[in-house]
Amino acid sequence: MGLRDWIRKRMAEVAEEGDSAPVTSLLYSVVGKDEEPVHALGEYTAATYPAALADAIRRREAVAAELRTMGIATEAGRRANLERIRELLATYPHPLAYEALILAYADQRRWDEARGVAFAARERRFEVEHSPWPEIRGEIARLNAWTPEDVEDLRREAAGELVTPGLTRRAAASSAPEAIPVATELTPALG
Repeated sequence: MGLRDWIRKRMAEVAEEGDSAPVTSLLYSVVGKDEEPVHALGEYTAATYPAALADAIRRREAVAAELRTMGIATEAGRRANLERIRELLATYPHPLAYEALILAYADQRRWDEARGVAFAARERRFEVEHSPWPEIRGEIARLNAWTPEDVEDLRREAAGELVTPGLTRRAAASSAPEAIPVATELTPALG
């Protein structure tokens, strides 16, 4: 069979299928057709779902379920579960585990370790933001983006160097007058 016969036969097959233009189908048969990238949730079937993604989601759900059972919302809970949080980060680098570990180190005034975990959390966030899978990209939607500078702010606040907006220190509050004296002239409102 010659090249012309093969091209005619291939063009006839494509015309019967109604798949695409004969030139593009010929090109795809020679060089292969690229798979389209996944753009939205639910574009997979049970047969086409990537095994690596399924494994990552299973590990993420297992870590999230265990984090929910721990009392990591309190300082005592984070301190009691510090080792287990580290183990969970090795299983799957979940953003909530990073946040709990940063706060646990900050509670214990271990600022260097907290900065290191914040750096790792920032790098993981970058990986997640650039993941080809929307299921993975969605896990950081409403979570805090920790940076080493945030840990430095926590350290400064714990040392009393940083004042929380809206709150005053006792020394400043005691020197402020409690009421405006009556003899003081008030400026009239601008009208």
